[in-house]
Amino acid sequence: MTSAEIFRTRRSAKPNRQQRGNPHTRCFRRKQVGRLTARVATAAAAAILALALATSAQAQDAITTGADTADEASKDGPTDRHKEMWVGADAGDNYWLVYSGTTLAPFTDIHQNGLRLRIVGGYGQYSYQIASEARATQNFDAQVNFADALIGYLWRLDPLILKLFIGGSAIDHQITPFDRNNTVTGLDWGLKGVAEFWFNIGTNGFASVDLAWSQAHNTRSARARLGYKPFPNFSAGPEFGINMDRQGDYKISEEDPNFRAEAIDYGRVGLFARYEWYGGELSGSAGLIGDFRAQRSAYGTLNWIVQF
Repeated sequence: MTSAEIFRTRRSAKPNRQQRGNPHTRCFRRKQVGRLTARVATAAAAAILALALATSAQAQDAITTGADTADEASKDGPTDRHKEMWVGADAGDNYWLVYSGTTLAPFTDIHQNGLRLRIVGGYGQYSYQIASEARATQNFDAQVNFADALIGYLWRLDPLILKLFIGGSAIDHQITPFDRNNTVTGLDWGLKGVAEFWFNIGTNGFASVDLAWSQAHNTRSARARLGYKPFPNFSAGPEFGINMDRQGDYKISEEDPNFRAEAIDYGRVGLFARYEWYGGELSGSAGLIGDFRAQRSAYGTLNWIVQF
């Protein structure tokens, strides 16, 4: 699976830098190392617990490398496996998110061309502050829930593997206290589209691109990875991503250059590593996220996937 699939709602990774209606309003991240440690620990514990529940005895003979990379390896024939399940966590200095999902290949092996059914869900929390010349700093805490139900198809076009999905998505942001200037709040739903590309580069390299768009809060995400395998079961490389929604659109369109945001402000850049074994895959990434001109902070992700 893609980390984009996850928090296509990842506005928490980039809190408001300025707000509508007050030209003196700016937003910035809360730097709370203690709370970050607790949040990351909570997210990791939740991911491990969810995995323990997901990986039943039936999954012990899983023979693939995971949702994000399940189809990149060359397969000589069908494995008679029709399901893949994953859990993961994504955390930064002012947010954390846990998620899980399942993909079903009802008529063919999970590695072969055919129909795909996918469901994804997740929950997270984030916080931000607003500083104004007219009043004291105000803190906001938020919870976000999301769910996707998608139908798609996988094509093996060696060396390219392509997956396309379409379906519905719902995203709910609950902010306390209510922030009347925030354009991304409350429940929204609508159509969603996902495109995932995996390209094998020789025997030791690969490139992947994952794209997603949802009508819910006009949420979009993109992630690209370039990987190299120094060992048969291990790969690593750089990753780049961007996540935006309706609030980001507003800030980018701001006419005042003191408050206007740029698209790069919603990006992330880092390194990933993945280890695959008979039965699944563990992958993680870490890097910088946020405003690359002024405010940079760290992020980390962890994913565990099985197929059976």
